[in-house]
Parts: sequence; structure tokens; C-alpha cells
Amino acid sequence: MFISEDRETLDGFIDCVLQTLYCHTHNACGVCPECVKLEHNNNPNVYKLKKDGAIKVEDIKDLIADTTVSSVQDGFKTYIIYNSENMNEASQNKLLKTIEEPPKNVIIILAVSHESNMLQTIKSRTKKIYLNVWNNQNIAKELAKIGTNCENIELAVKFSKGNFSEAKRLLTDVKFQKQYGNIIDLLTGYTSTALIGKYIKYLGEDKEQILYSLSIIEGIISSTIEDIINNIPNPLASIYSLATLANITDLTVDTAKRLNSNCNAQAVATNFLLKIAEIKYLTSNN
Repeated sequence: MFISEDRETLDGFIDCVLQTLYCHTHNACGVCPECVKLEHNNNPNVYKLKKDGAIKVEDIKDLIADTTVSSVQDGFKTYIIYNSENMNEASQNKLLKTIEEPPKNVIIILAVSHESNMLQTIKSRTKKIYLNVWNNQNIAKELAKIGTNCENIELAVKFSKGNFSEAKRLLTDVKFQKQYGNIIDLLTGYTSTALIGKYIKYLGEDKEQILYSLSIIEGIISSTIEDIINNIPNPLASIYSLATLANITDLTVDTAKRLNSNCNAQAVATNFLLKIAEIKYLTSNN
């Protein structure tokens, strides 16, 4: 079981494992006939079950049936179930016996984003390998190869939390970049409750828009706290103390809960801005 929330890292690691297994040199050379077959998905001994939606019992039945078929050229067969957390309980139970007693020369790989969705009976019968998150320097280095401006790279790195797939998505997400600018303007320019009429528009008009804005606020505050602790210059550090930022983080979480409980979206947004003003006043006077 390979475990990582970063799908691109997970897929890349599996490709490397396959090349190592089947490569003539067992060193993932990338140029031998076996490596070339894998590159073009032409290895008959590799079975990939890859679905974005639910993985049904029928899908697992087909996979199990294939494990009884002899491999080509007397080699071993490898089965990869991508997004394994999308198997429901019935699908996992259907797979359990095969995992307990796999046919000869059969390797089964479960690619998992969230281990919590897997049954304990499955987890206890697999060797779990956790893929560590990327560090920010490596993410920035890889994003630079794509060719975009440094400001967008820095922004994508900050919000990716070590997830390279997420960093790549954010790098070209115009909606995110625009809303990030709006939120920075709100956090720096909102100095009085008299400005609520202006800045409430930045949060959005409906529940989904406001939740999206709150997620960006939470990300900005988190990175600001980290910068302050590590003595890294941050423009918000001169406006907000650590205590203020911590209280706004709690407020953001509470506001998201209220929105999800179907409270009036605009009323919740207004209360959020009023509370920010209150927090800033109280923390500045303590």
C-alpha cells in the first residue's frame, strides 16, 4: 500500500517501482525494451485499475479473475489499484482473500490517498509505504521549469503544503490568484467596520464563494504565522500579532461551520468581518 495525498508523486513513484521491477537491469534505466513498454502502457503483465469514481465489486471481480491467467513469458504479474480508497466495504472484502493468499508470481499494489478509508483487515495484510511531502525548495525548483513568474511560484508553493500536484494546479489557477489578491487587500485595507460594505463583496455572495475565501484566508494566516516564527519578512506581520492571527484562525473555522449548517451566507459574512474588527481591537489593547 503506497500512501500519499499527492497524486502526481504517487503515480510517479508507482511508475518508478514498475520500471525497477521489469527493467532488464532492475535499475529503471528508461531505455530498455521493458521500460519502453511500461512508458507506453504496453506491458501485458501489468494490470491497472484506474477510476476516478467508485471502484465496484464487479471491478474487483474482473481483477481477481485476471490473476488466475498465466503471465506472459513466465514473468510475474503486477496489479495496481489506483484511488484504492474509492473501494467500498464490499469491494475491499472481495479483494481481501486475494491479498491474503495471492496467486504465485502476483504483486498487488494499492495506491491510497487517505488511509482512513481502508478497512483494518486490508491495512493489516499489506506493507504500508508512506511517501513524504515535498519540501518547498524542491517544489519551487520544479515549478520554475514550467516557466511562469516568481510571484505565482511563491504563491503556489505557500498554499500547496508540500503537495506537488496541488502546487502545479495553483500555479495556473487564475481564479485563485485573483481571489488571493482580493483577500490580501481585505486583510490589509479593512481598518474599520465602516468598510464592511466594500470588503464583504470580496468574500463572495453565496456559501460556496465565502467558503472558498475562508480557505484562502486560513492559508494566508497559516503562512504568515510560520513566517513570523521563522523571522521571515511578511507584510501582514506589521498589522497582525500572533495572538490576533490565532484568534482569526479560530474565527475562520467557526465561520465555515456556521456556513455548513446552512446559516444565511451574507449574515455570516457580515458577522465574520465584525468579529475580525473586534479581535483586532481586543488584541491590540491587551
